[in-house]
Amino acid sequence: MQFDAGTWWLAVLLLGGLTGALGYMIKHSFDKIEKKLDTAVPKEDFDTKIANHEAQIRKIQETYTPRTTHDKDVGELREKISRISENYLTKEDFYRENTKTDRKIESANQKIDRVIELQMQLLQQLSQKENS
Repeated sequence: MQFDAGTWWLAVLLLGGLTGALGYMIKHSFDKIEKKLDTAVPKEDFDTKIANHEAQIRKIQETYTPRTTHDKDVGELREKISRISENYLTKEDFYRENTKTDRKIESANQKIDRVIELQMQLLQQLSQKENS
């Protein structure tokens, strides 16, 4: 098999296209790597952040309380709330009782006013009898 000049040109053209495509892919890959390196955190900053996170984790572990302790605390709080609701009035109950007391006082005031009026009438009648 013998290649003429047109075949060699075609082979060189294909080889050049492949070389160009390969060069483009390599350059594109290097550009991606460079962008990632530009956004990368320096090792010192990374180590500092890791140390901070480890300190925070240690602090959480020191103050950690197990679920059973939380459940126990919640149970105690519920008991206290139920005792409070048994021993203390709600705001609405307080207002209701206050209103009842106010009505009783108003009724007593009306009765006292009536007694005073009757006494005044009696005093007037007595003074009129003395004057006559």
